[in-house]
Amino acid sequence: MEVISEENFLARKGVVYATSGYCLDKLRANRSLKTDKGRKRFFAECDAAEKEYQKKRQEAKEEYHHLCESGKIRPETNLERRLKAANGHPDNASTQAARRLLAKQGIDWKTGAKITSG
Repeated sequence: MEVISEENFLARKGVVYATSGYCLDKLRANRSLKTDKGRKRFFAECDAAEKEYQKKRQEAKEEYHHLCESGKIRPETNLERRLKAANGHPDNASTQAARRLLAKQGIDWKTGAKITSG
């Protein structure tokens, strides 16, 4: 059974962002935006691209939830996410915070085992 978060699953499918960003690179120096006809065509293309992206994203989300329900994959637990963050670069604030949180909970960030005192 594979352990994967929904965000990582969506990234594998190429639909991790909430919006496609199709229009971002096409806005700069676009001569067709100077005319009404060109502007309408451009925005129609953008709308079509965004709808297609949202359709793919929704299908990927449904596939993820279906795979979770069928038992082929499972989402990461909070502990697994914290351990992954704690094993990041030691200069990152999120890594340091994850290590402090795990220490407060009595969990060794290197092994994931409970810290026994004594």
